[in-house]
Amino acid sequence: MDIEVKFNINKDFYDIFQIVLKRSNHNEKEVIENFLLSYATKQMEQDIRKDITLARTVTSDDYRGKANHKIPKWAHSPNQYNHKIIKSYFKLLNASDQVTLYNMELLCSDSTKPELYVPTFKANYASMKLDGPKSHGRVFEDDGKYVTIWSEVEQTLMKFKRFFE
Repeated sequence: MDIEVKFNINKDFYDIFQIVLKRSNHNEKEVIENFLLSYATKQMEQDIRKDITLARTVTSDDYRGKANHKIPKWAHSPNQYNHKIIKSYFKLLNASDQVTLYNMELLCSDSTKPELYVPTFKANYASMKLDGPKSHGRVFEDDGKYVTIWSEVEQTLMKFKRFFE
């Protein structure tokens, strides 16, 4: 289906356009349609390049503190691994002044305690130490031995602490 398009163009430019059309033996309508299509294609390619560039410039700061939004959900989901890992942290903290990574892993590896059992502890815990597009959200920090709550989420986590105990 064709539509009629009307627009004004500079006469000198149009005269040159007509001369070129005659020399090249091209049809005015086809040439204009091809230029419109070419313009639309180039513009869409530029938009896609901009989107790709924006996607590449996303930094970890764009995800900073993302666990703050997830902690309330985890607090009410005792079967989720995130909940169990946080629960093991608080259980160990109640028993001692410091929580070790070794003890957290040990506690979460005990299949006789289903309320704490996390068969993929290392992967899930690692994801809880990062803020990024594919991480669970940063909750913990550790020095290779001792585990602490990351200061950015500490206030939120403490609000919901009772659900993890």
